[in-house]
Amino acid sequence: MLDALPDSPAPLLEIGPGDGALTARLAALGRPLTAVELDPGMAWRARRRLSELRGGGNAIVIEGDILDIEPAEALAAVGAAAPYGLVGNLPYAITAPILRRFLAEAAPPPDWLLIMVQHEVARRIVAPDGKRSLLSVSVQFYAEAEYLFAVERESFRPPPEVRSAVVRIRRLPAPAVDAPGEARFFEVVRAGFRHPRKQLHNSLSQGIWLEEGEAQRWLAGCEIDPARRAQTLTLEEWARLAWWRERSGAPEPPPAYASAS
Repeated sequence: MLDALPDSPAPLLEIGPGDGALTARLAALGRPLTAVELDPGMAWRARRRLSELRGGGNAIVIEGDILDIEPAEALAAVGAAAPYGLVGNLPYAITAPILRRFLAEAAPPPDWLLIMVQHEVARRIVAPDGKRSLLSVSVQFYAEAEYLFAVERESFRPPPEVRSAVVRIRRLPAPAVDAPGEARFFEVVRAGFRHPRKQLHNSLSQGIWLEEGEAQRWLAGCEIDPARRAQTLTLEEWARLAWWRERSGAPEPPPAYASAS
């Protein structure tokens, strides 16, 4: 993971340092570092490891839930500010909420994320056209995602039940496609993936509760085969569907980012 860090002096925000194995190596780089740990015992161990460093730079460990932490405040604790990078071994149960938080909600968002996640989730994050999921669309709308390498179970003590993988996500300066708004875009995407094994016209009809035949007309107007499945659509096709719905005078959509579990 150290080798995969972007070559810049930007400060770092680390998620879940545990006992500080990666934290100490990040601190040794001399870049401002704030590590956020939920467990008080682990936070104490990470602080102890940092205290043993010589010339470890400006690094601290704070206790808290990463989903509640304001990035600007965490960076200010070490005298730093954006732009910054996010690093960490993400708790698998909250991978999607963390991605939602730092891609769609955080102010300021990170320029990049270097994260270890469950191997299956990593493959879903970087999935290409034809193999997309709600998660991959939700990430790739905001960023470019790159699968770096697998991490076997034996690399951990004790070994977990699943393999892991490291992914690098570089946030784009603007969404990857032109859409009428994030909320409208994800309203359509959520509906399309509500029943991903069904044909798209059925999934959209049930996801947005359209009248009989309306989904077919909508898809035909966007030059998309109604019999396709959601996983086959490109980001550009989702944007086309979002624009069509926006121009149809549809009600205001729900909050923007998809629930991408």
